[in-house]
Amino acid sequence: MTLLIASALLPLLVLPGAALVWLTRRSPCRLLWGLKAAAVGGYVGLTYHLGSWYMLSTHGRYVLLGLFAVGAGYGGWRMRHQVFWTRPRGWQWAGPGLAAILLLLSVVGLRQRNQAREIPAPPVNLTVPLRDGPVYVASGGSRSITNPHLKVDAPELQTWRGQRWGLDLVQLYPSGNRASGLYPTALARYAVFGAPVYAPCDGAVETTAGSLPDRSPPARDTARKAGNHVLLRCASDAYVLLAHLKQGSVRVEPGDSVSPTPASGGWATAATAGNRTSTSAPKTRWARPPSWMPTRARSPSTAGFRSATTWCGPMERDAGEPFPATPPSSCVSRDDQTQGPAGRAAPSTRDVAPGLRGRAALFCFTTPQRT
Repeated sequence: MTLLIASALLPLLVLPGAALVWLTRRSPCRLLWGLKAAAVGGYVGLTYHLGSWYMLSTHGRYVLLGLFAVGAGYGGWRMRHQVFWTRPRGWQWAGPGLAAILLLLSVVGLRQRNQAREIPAPPVNLTVPLRDGPVYVASGGSRSITNPHLKVDAPELQTWRGQRWGLDLVQLYPSGNRASGLYPTALARYAVFGAPVYAPCDGAVETTAGSLPDRSPPARDTARKAGNHVLLRCASDAYVLLAHLKQGSVRVEPGDSVSPTPASGGWATAATAGNRTSTSAPKTRWARPPSWMPTRARSPSTAGFRSATTWCGPMERDAGEPFPATPPSSCVSRDDQTQGPAGRAAPSTRDVAPGLRGRAALFCFTTPQRT
């Protein structure tokens, strides 16, 4: 737990703080200070977009921008009487060298972040399965810098390729953080835990699982990565797996019809979010179904524990070819915020599950490939 907390604080507080202090220090000349200011500005921009702000508060990134403005103003004021250019000597080259490297890495990182919105294949349009409050994209997109699920492209991980388009969605409190506390072990302190998980598409339930017990962070179950889940068929060759759901929250059964809209007559709410997966905190996930799953399913269930987020893309071994999935008319990437459809399900619809455990996971894939 200490390591997890340290890994969260280091990139959000320690490293940006050190960069801002460095910005206020004098340089041999104004030109080299300008290079340093550009490098620190690029690094702050990268942290703004890629930092896991939901751990502390998404409002914190605006504070970071404000501190950069103050630091740049103070540093520039201190440099007002310095000469424009003078050649550094000896160890004085260390600062400009570090600034040049930092600026280069920041530019590359920001460019990759912008390219992460480019979807190379036609996506499956799905409705956001979480509706109660703002939803923050913790990871997603078409570049590894914003979507760690792309690591399954490696030859040794090809059997897990179904999760390559994983989309992690974290539900937030009004304060902008995912939980009451930095890394609480009590699942009830996560905003997404117990939140209803709705059907993201018109379809039918293929398979479900909802009896696995919830696990307190940072406990993981690497043997049953999907945890409690609902597998949906959204098209003839497209499946959606809602994973990491709360124990006992799955309200649908194989053969049930589901729909995100009340008028369809199908189930709208599949389950609630929980924490029963290979992840370290509650979340809900969308994914492509594994080859071992039967070909019948029902509506979704509650999200399981996986960092209080939701994914889009296949997760299990030997799943079919993955599809990218996005909300209608939108291409999401890390650091985006979105909102599920407004309104509650009509009485004619049936809730799939009462709430999420933690983070929701969503995966989309083609018909499973059997070997």
